[in-house]
Amino acid sequence: MLTRRSMLAGAMASAAAGLWALRQAFARSVGGHKAFIEQAFAMRRRAVSEGDQAYGAVVVKNGRVVGLGPSRVVTNTDATAHAEMEALRDAGRTLGTHDLSGCILYTTSPPCRMCETAAHWGNIERVYTGADIADRGKPGYGC
Repeated sequence: MLTRRSMLAGAMASAAAGLWALRQAFARSVGGHKAFIEQAFAMRRRAVSEGDQAYGAVVVKNGRVVGLGPSRVVTNTDATAHAEMEALRDAGRTLGTHDLSGCILYTTSPPCRMCETAAHWGNIERVYTGADIADRGKPGYGC
């Protein structure tokens, strides 16, 4: 016969096991995202080495980088050449479409309103930002 104490102990053990499984899944997902956020930071270093602003981004589809984006605002004298915009444009050229469904945007800092809106219209699935790999979710209207 199950006592209240044994039922409680079983429930606590089950909850602990579930929490452990969640932590393991998170660790695996962060590990997978780490390589891509590192590539975004490599784009940031490239932008700085070329005399531009310190921002970088990459677009990934099915585990493969399809868009690279160092900031080119200064070097191209183009106010819209943010790293995220450059990565989205490059992904569109690589994939031959404006529809970036199934793609993930990794960027060194949270996107501005223009870039988030562009990611929304490009159908980007998720946005991850910064060294802590913050999941910003599906992009929405930035305005």
